[in-house]
Formats: sequence, C-alpha cells, structure tokens
Amino acid sequence: MVETRTFCRICEPSCGLVAHVEGGQLVKLSPDRDHAVTQGFSCHKGLAAVDIHRDPDRLDHPQLRSPDGTWRDVSWDEAMAETARRWRAVVAAHGEQSTAAYVGNPMAFNALGSLHVGQMLRALGVRRHFSSGTQDCANKFVASEAVFGSSNVHPIPDLEQTDLCIVIGENPRASQASFYSVPNVLGAMRRVAARGARFVFVNPRRIESAEQGIGDTLWIRPDTDVWFLAALLHEIDALGGFRDEVVRRHGQHLEELRRFIAPYDADAVAEITGIAADATRELAAAWVATPRASVHASTGLNMGRQGTLAYWLVHMLSFVTGRLDAEGGNLKSDGFYPNARSGAGVPEQGYVDTEFGMLRRGALPGTLMSHAILDSDTPIKAMIVVAGNPLLSIAGQDRLRKAFEQLELLIVIDIYPSATAEHAHVVLPATDMYERDDLNIVNIGTSAQPFAQYTPAVAEPMAERRPEWWIAHRFLQELGLTSILDDETPDPWAKWRHMLAKGSGLDLAELQADGAPHLLPRPEPGAFFDAQVHTPDGLVDCCPPGFATAIDRCHRLFGETRQEVSDGRLRLIHRRDAWMHNSWFANVPRMKRGGRTTNPLSMHPDDAVRLGLADGAAVVVSNEHGQVATVVEVDDALMPGVVSMVHGWGHAVSPRLRVAHEHPGANPNELLPIGDGSFEPLSSQAHMTGIAVDVRAVEPAPIG
Repeated sequence: MVETRTFCRICEPSCGLVAHVEGGQLVKLSPDRDHAVTQGFSCHKGLAAVDIHRDPDRLDHPQLRSPDGTWRDVSWDEAMAETARRWRAVVAAHGEQSTAAYVGNPMAFNALGSLHVGQMLRALGVRRHFSSGTQDCANKFVASEAVFGSSNVHPIPDLEQTDLCIVIGENPRASQASFYSVPNVLGAMRRVAARGARFVFVNPRRIESAEQGIGDTLWIRPDTDVWFLAALLHEIDALGGFRDEVVRRHGQHLEELRRFIAPYDADAVAEITGIAADATRELAAAWVATPRASVHASTGLNMGRQGTLAYWLVHMLSFVTGRLDAEGGNLKSDGFYPNARSGAGVPEQGYVDTEFGMLRRGALPGTLMSHAILDSDTPIKAMIVVAGNPLLSIAGQDRLRKAFEQLELLIVIDIYPSATAEHAHVVLPATDMYERDDLNIVNIGTSAQPFAQYTPAVAEPMAERRPEWWIAHRFLQELGLTSILDDETPDPWAKWRHMLAKGSGLDLAELQADGAPHLLPRPEPGAFFDAQVHTPDGLVDCCPPGFATAIDRCHRLFGETRQEVSDGRLRLIHRRDAWMHNSWFANVPRMKRGGRTTNPLSMHPDDAVRLGLADGAAVVVSNEHGQVATVVEVDDALMPGVVSMVHGWGHAVSPRLRVAHEHPGANPNELLPIGDGSFEPLSSQAHMTGIAVDVRAVEPAPIG
C-alpha cells in the first residue's frame, strides 16, 4: 500500500491527511499526525471524502442530453465539439452578453481550477457572473474594502493570547471556522478557556460549547446583529473605551461613527435583539476592562439584511478600542502571498447601474438569476455552472427550474449529477480533490499559523474524469481561442509558481518534492497600518461615505423590526451540520447513520407547546415565498421564537443520486425571497436568516 501526504479541501483549515492507495485506488484517508500545523486533527467529513471519491453515482464520462431527456455517454472530443457548436450558435444569435456563469464553493479550494476557470470565462467574454459567495460571504469583502481599502483584509483573533473573544454567528463545533483557519478550533478554544480566557457566543442557537468548557451564548434575535454591535459600541464609548488617539493617528470619520451609534444604546435595542440591556452593558464593561480582547463574525451575521454594516461594526469594535493590531486582539495574517494590495479597490467604483438597479460589480445576486434569464431585456441564453448546484443552494427553486428550461445551452462541470445537472445539455465530469494536484490557497490571509503545502494527485482519475483547469482550456481550444493545451508542455502552475516566489520566496518545485507543509510567519502586531491599509489616504475609514444610503435604510429597518417583534411569527435560520457540507455530502451513506435521514424543523419547547406540536410531528412550514414539509425536532438550545433547518437538503429533484434521492429531506431555501428586496444592496448578499415563517401541523389522512 502506498501512503501519500495530502490535505483536505472541504473547509478552510486544510487539515493534513494521509492517502492510502492500493492498486492505484484510494482506499482510505487518515489524519496526518506528523503535520506541523494540524497535528493529526481531521473531522469525520474530511475522512469521509474517500466515500465521495469511490461513490458509484459520481459522474465518470462526458454526457449529452438527448431531446427525449435521456443521457448518453460520449467521448471528450464529441462533448467538446457539440458544446463549442452550441456556444457559437448562442453567441452568433444573441451576442456575448447573453452568456453567464455560476461558480460554486469548491472552486475556492482548487488552486488550478479557480485560476483557469476564471481565465476561460474572461476569454469567452462572459460578463454576467453568479457565485456561491452571495449566499455566504459577499458582504465581508465589501465591508473590508470600504474600511481598509482592500477586500482581502480580514483580521483574525489572536487566540493564543486573547483573554476575551466574542464570536458572532458561528458554530465551530459544526463547521470549524470561516475566514479564520484554526485546525481543531474547538480544541484550541478549549485550551484557551482553560487558562482563563472568556468566550461569548452571540447566536440565536446556544452553541454546543458549555459541555466543552467553552463560554456561554447570548441568544440574539436573528438579523439584528447590526443593532447589537451598535449598542455594544455605544456602551463601550460611554465607558470611555474608545481610543481616540489611535483613531486620530490611523483613522478618520470617528464622529460620523458616533452619530450612527448614538440612537442605539443597550436599552433601545434590547427588545429588538432579545439581548437584555444589562447583558450588553456587562459585555461592554468586560471589553473595556480586558486589554487583550478579540472578535470574530461568520455566516450567521453575513446572511442578514445588513451583513455589510454589521461586519463594518465588527471591524470598528477592534479598531476604535485599540484591539486591532494588538497582542490578544485582532491581527492580519498573510500566508505565502501578502494579499492586501491585490484586493485594493475604490468602493465608489465598485457599483454599476443595471436593469435591476445599482449592483455591486463582480458576482451578481444569486436571487436574480432566474430574473436574468426570464425577465431581462437581454436574457441569458447560455450558462456554465462549475462546481455548484444553484438549483438547491439559491432561493426560488421552482422559478429557477423554469429558467433553466429556457436556456439554449446549460453546461455543468461537476463531480456529481446534481439537481442542476438534470437540466443541463452537457455534463462534464470533474476530478475530485484526490485526483488532482493542488496547493492550499483558501486560507491565505486568515490562517492563525500560515503554511504552504502542495499535494500531488494521490490517485489516477477514475474513468474519464478531468480536472477543471484542463476542461476549461480544452473548451477554449475547441473554440479556437488561446489555450495552454496548445503548448507542447502545458504549465498550469505558472502563475502560482510566480506568486509563491514573489510573496514568500518559496519554490514550488521544493513543495512538490517533499509534500510537507512549509511554515510561514505567524501574524504579529505592529505592522498592520503600514502594510494592510490601502485606502487612498492610508487611513482606516470609521464610517465610509458610501454607506450613507445603507445607514438610512438601517434606521428605517429598525423601526420596521420594532413593529415585527410582537407579530408572533417564527423566524427561520439556516443551520450548518457536522454531518453535511452544503449539498455534496448528501449521497454518502455513512453521513445518514444514526437516523440522520432528514432535516427536521428545530424549535424551542415553548414554541412547540404554543403550537400544540410534539417531537416528530409532521408539519408544513410556509410563508409568502413557498412551503416545505418536514417534522418537528424540539430543541431547547434555540431561542424562543426562532426555528432552524439544516441546509443542503431537498434532493427529491436529484434522481441519479440514489442515497440522497432516497432520503431527500426538505430545502429551506424554498422559504427565502427572490427578486427585488431579496439581497443586501451594498454586497448582493442574499437575505437568508431571520425569515418570517408560519408552522402548522399536517392533518393525518382519513382512514378508509
């Protein structure tokens, strides 16, 4: 048996693994106990990726859909020729403006795929881009660009030195951490808590931390983070906790920030956020009294209607109190390529006027995808979907299905015949993470201990699977456009080789030779304001002028939300689960063990009693956007008035994924808004949390 060092590419820590290969086949993955950073840690999702590699339902051959809806396997040459023919026909009839692309989450973990798919789309003249980012984290880039002048600046907690850490909208037990790469983050937090540090989780659901000896949870009404943070800053300022001298030296617009937070003291927001005024004031006092304090926010905060403003206030919490670029506070990590300058941008130039209003340049709101196909003056006619499943991961499934049926060409490049792939004209089989070589790129700029590691393909691609970079250039080649496959010795690594050498003096050949992680300097205080701030005047912006309209909207929404507090409707939050990862672990049998065959609606016992529901009761969850059928799971970890469902389910529309189709679950995205008002204007981030829903019991069918 051959053992090869590699690393996981499911989530951000990039945990070291050992691939066990027998007869050329990957048979097992085990933790790399000699890995200098991850030190033998791996979650069960990482180890279960071997099942994805060996899944008999994987895509193995290029396929074309026949007019009768059946699929036939074809050669790569035939698939490319037919795809190119149809692409040319669409462009000839409707122009390049009729083309679009959707790129999914796995591309962020794929060094060559992300690079070369981007090159392909530019060469094709694709101007309308959608991505999973607008379902997940688009607001973070917009806020950081406005505050620091770079979308790539995301300071992380100095966990080993911190004495107080506030964690907002994240459950590290279920999903490690996002925009903060720490292997075994729960274990790291436990060690830090054992030396006396305090953790405060701000979340509508009690984080499973008490049993781990890690902190407490402040229950917060979903989609109210911005007002909680404003109140926290207000109370800190009232205690004299702002470091005006730091802001005078490194920032601007502090008084404008003060004017924004002025109406939002702890008492004013308590009813709306659900956090008692005394609890907010106590946390403010603790922050002021704790010089080594840090903050981190993740997906739960992102998915609200005001994620950009909320993340802005997260940055302000560390900066204006002197905890940014300070020991035990928040520090900027670099990794093998200092990325702040590459993310530099001018916020005012980041928007474009479209038929759907003023939108952020880059990825368009996913919740407008069906509109861009069905309702546009220049409708999308051809779309490429890479490593994504928008039919399940974006709201408005029924409408999006109708939109896909109107496309003249839908190309899907993926590892699975997903729900989206069922509507494609061409499906192209991609390699998985263990069938391609790679470099750990996803945590550049967010890693507590940066490292660079190369992995070879640990097993030969099964059947006719091909890496995304090759597929991209093979398509360009078929269209007669410039392709590296025209070279005698194609070098897909050229750009990354240059970035490694320029950024940290690393030689890709050396990384390739040993496969071991190469440690890079840890983030340290002292250089942030000179190296990481790229605003035109070099100052941190405490209240970016471009936020003016959003701030007016924030004040208006505060009044509206106050009126909604007593309406009696439940508020839905999406939830991550330790046994799922988006929609692509749904076909793994081991992830269904222990009765995990559906995704119930979790609710607090008080809400269950009020509605006359018991554990396991069949219910319909509905609102003006849609409805889903599921069962109740009583959960006292949830804040009263809040219900939750795990996302990534709804595979009744995935007939070729046999395990997922047998246990389809319900898709909570069917309860989300689409179109106008469904996304945050600043960032195009979809509104996915705090959604008002109604729950009713399903009446049993009459007997006889």
